[in-house]
Amino acid sequence: MIHYTCDRCKRTINTIDQPRYVVQIEIQSVVDDPLDDHVADIEREADEDIDYLSELHQSLEGVVELPDETAGESNHRGRYDLCCNCHNQFMKNPLGRDTMAAIGFSNN
Repeated sequence: MIHYTCDRCKRTINTIDQPRYVVQIEIQSVVDDPLDDHVADIEREADEDIDYLSELHQSLEGVVELPDETAGESNHRGRYDLCCNCHNQFMKNPLGRDTMAAIGFSNN
């Protein structure tokens, strides 16, 4: 029999009595290229010049690409099991935004 543990609260999940929720997260580092929008506009206007613009775009992409080692450090894939209670908490605040707002300071 396979035993599941909630990755958030570390409690055992009894899959017979309660559902098990799986959260899959994929984080990718993205560098926006301001030339992409400009090249896309030009390609739409002049379909006959697509080959020329594609070559230009490919050569410009080579200038902005990050080295593989830097890009790999900020990419992440994860799969997490959650119990019913932790799933409800996750759905209320998936990015944890309210955590910092809950800390109160005096107006001194």
